[in-house]
Amino acid sequence: MTRCLDLLKCTMPLAASLAFALPALAERVSVPKGTEIVLAFDQPLKDTTARDGDKVRLHVDQDVQVDGKTVIKEGTKAYGTITAVKKRARFGVNARIQMKIKPIRTVDGKHVVVGYKTKSTSNGKTAGAAAASVGGAALLGPVGLVGGYFIVGKHVNVKPGDKTTVDVDKDTVVNAR
Repeated sequence: MTRCLDLLKCTMPLAASLAFALPALAERVSVPKGTEIVLAFDQPLKDTTARDGDKVRLHVDQDVQVDGKTVIKEGTKAYGTITAVKKRARFGVNARIQMKIKPIRTVDGKHVVVGYKTKSTSNGKTAGAAAASVGGAALLGPVGLVGGYFIVGKHVNVKPGDKTTVDVDKDTVVNAR
């Protein structure tokens, strides 16, 4: 019995010091709005089969770090829901799939709200089709407009492993490692 008490006397200070030391290993870090998170698709996704409300599985492709501290681990699961599907169309209009990503779990169990960046890149094929139609209308009249009609946009065909980038919607404080 005294041996158990002696062992308890030795282990209690060790346990107490570990209990205080472990939270010190985590450091509070602010994940700023706009921080990029690269996601990889876990399943195929096509505009020809996708429907509003479909669930999409993804994962974080690489650790997300702020000030050298990891705030979101590589491999963390992410989930999305398709909110709109636009089929490809004439005059070079490409298909589109819009998706809302659920908040992504951080290393301390909190969640960061994410969204897609809006990029102002012009689609050369669509612009070319529109220019061909306008130019064709000016030069050839109605016959020129028919030329743009035959330029069809591209399908969306996402394969497992394909990547997309989302960004953090608002500053979030995380206990990083």
